[in-house]
Amino acid sequence: MPTEEILASGLATRFALNGRVILVTGGGRGIGMALAKCCLDAGAIVAVIDILPEPEPSFLEWKKSSPEKLFYYHCDLAKKEEVEVTFSHILEKMLHIHGVIAAAGICIDKLFLEHEWEDVQRLQAVNETGTFFTVQKVVKNMKQHGTKGSVVMICSQAAQHVCPGHLLTAYAGSKGFVFSLARSLAHELAPDGIRVNTISPGYIATDMNLSIATLRPELLKVFNEAPPLGRVGNPEDLQMAALYLLSDASSYVTGQDLGVDGGMLVSSGNYKL
Repeated sequence: MPTEEILASGLATRFALNGRVILVTGGGRGIGMALAKCCLDAGAIVAVIDILPEPEPSFLEWKKSSPEKLFYYHCDLAKKEEVEVTFSHILEKMLHIHGVIAAAGICIDKLFLEHEWEDVQRLQAVNETGTFFTVQKVVKNMKQHGTKGSVVMICSQAAQHVCPGHLLTAYAGSKGFVFSLARSLAHELAPDGIRVNTISPGYIATDMNLSIATLRPELLKVFNEAPPLGRVGNPEDLQMAALYLLSDASSYVTGQDLGVDGGMLVSSGNYKL
């Protein structure tokens, strides 16, 4: 179908989020912040949760331009009490939620035998437990209001294959949890019209990944050369994937993983360090 016909048919409006309330965890920087901006641009009212006391400066500029459509909540998703209080504030203001992007997560890059008990506990508390109960609270609200909403969890290519150069045993395990959780939930929530999908990024130039590369500079070469498309990704590369999964454009899509990885999944094992 020619572009003119697509636009004339109103197909583009299926990607709009006008008036919908979207919750984004980990939205104070990096991938989460880029996805929050995309939702805002698509017309959504966006509530962001992050452990940072304040988001990055760009977020604050967006807030000035859209004071009634963008909200920030400081919360550690690994702490039950903070989660309870934060969600009570959000739901008091927003009443009901139409979609969620669970993007909050942390990464450990070290050899398996070097992991400490506290390292793994913290990682699982954020990546697994934090994601689980964030989604649970959102889904509970959706069901209370009869909302046929969309749940998007940020997974990782590390859940499906070894990422060259990285030492991601614990992180990969936590993202494997997210991968499986989404599929189980997609089946359970389908009768309610609630869709559940994941996005699996490859190498993305976030502060978290670049800080790891600062300690191991050889990773910068891997980030740019391992993906078949020949470059490291950036947070904005994930925006259209998230918008598709949140919007009516994907109304018949659930239980799926959308890879945004520059071709990493199909080339796993081919890149030699």
